[in-house]
Amino acid sequence: MSNQPARSSLLRVGSYNLMDGSGDRWAGQMDLLASLDLDILGVQEAKHWERQDYARLHATAAKLGMQALFAPSKSHGCHLVIFYRWPRVSCARFQPDISGGRFHHTASRAVLKVDGLALQVLHSHFHPFAPSARLKEAGWLTEYAAADALSLIIADLNTSGIGDPDPADWEQVAAHLHSRHRKMLPDGSYGGTDRDAMHALMNAGFVDPPRHLGRTPPRTAGHWDSGENWDRRSDYVLVSPINAAMAGQLWGTGPRPSARCLWTAVRRST
Repeated sequence: MSNQPARSSLLRVGSYNLMDGSGDRWAGQMDLLASLDLDILGVQEAKHWERQDYARLHATAAKLGMQALFAPSKSHGCHLVIFYRWPRVSCARFQPDISGGRFHHTASRAVLKVDGLALQVLHSHFHPFAPSARLKEAGWLTEYAAADALSLIIADLNTSGIGDPDPADWEQVAAHLHSRHRKMLPDGSYGGTDRDAMHALMNAGFVDPPRHLGRTPPRTAGHWDSGENWDRRSDYVLVSPINAAMAGQLWGTGPRPSARCLWTAVRRST
């Protein structure tokens, strides 16, 4: 008898940055995302998806067989969309901006019912240019890591995870981009990668599933201009402490695990 759990015992959650609305990559991206058979998916940079009466939004929902919750971004048209698979997952409440416009993009909150259990899903895309701004944005999410909170963060956090490596050589990253990603020292020089926003989320209680289990996170592509040479993790699914305790195992991409409650699929566009 297989030791794999029943399909209904797993919650498959993913985060994916489309990059500039996906353009002519859309068909291939849809094939990838559909193959993951996700229950909840957060996509970032849904640029131009509001055009022609939200035609691309509705086409994506139809292709994935999911329902869509659209959250407009206030910067660069990099909108956010949560997709959820009805009828297993239903939406009880949705707020497209929990901060009143204080995020560079936005942070949405949905209360989704999964098999009758209410789950708060925070979806965001952190500031791409300023570590100090990312830290402020993290402060809007830390309260959802309360000990009794059933919460998920799905996001492109534009920062590296705790324990993820720095570039082997910072000179491989263009000097004009260092202010986006490195700690500034008292003398004005730069140190290693700035992870203050991630530390704030982890210290509040959120769990990074691969690191929680001592595993190497999935290899995902960085968000760099041409000529850069640093592959880094940027998209995440973080879980509140009670979710981590409920899960038999937490796993990244790869073979389907023997988890009882939660499976996370973290992918990033190239």
